[in-house]
Amino acid sequence: MAGLDSNLLLRRDLKGILDRKDMDRQVFVDKDTKPLGALADLPSHAILDRGRVVGLWEYDTATNSIAWMAFVKKDKALQEALARTEQYVREQLGDARSFSLDSPRSRAPRVEALRRLAAGAQ
Repeated sequence: MAGLDSNLLLRRDLKGILDRKDMDRQVFVDKDTKPLGALADLPSHAILDRGRVVGLWEYDTATNSIAWMAFVKKDKALQEALARTEQYVREQLGDARSFSLDSPRSRAPRVEALRRLAAGAQ
């Protein structure tokens, strides 16, 4: 999933773009959580900083907002970047699928899980 990002499109080695401390970080995959370092592909869109995955996001069409979790400090620059992305998706795209068959309905569990995991990380 989330293989449409050109920074990750031909990559099947997440360990090369994750900080070592994030390898055991639990993320939602299908109906359960799994360690991020054990995956071949990201379960959601990546938040990247200088080529490193620092978080995940999904677009929630029900609220026209981005659900996201960060693996790093939620500083002003990160929040502004996400706000710009959210505005772009809402105004220019209307949705942001992770893969061709992705839909708002199939994405709902990932959106909910991202919000839940982000709230737990605070």
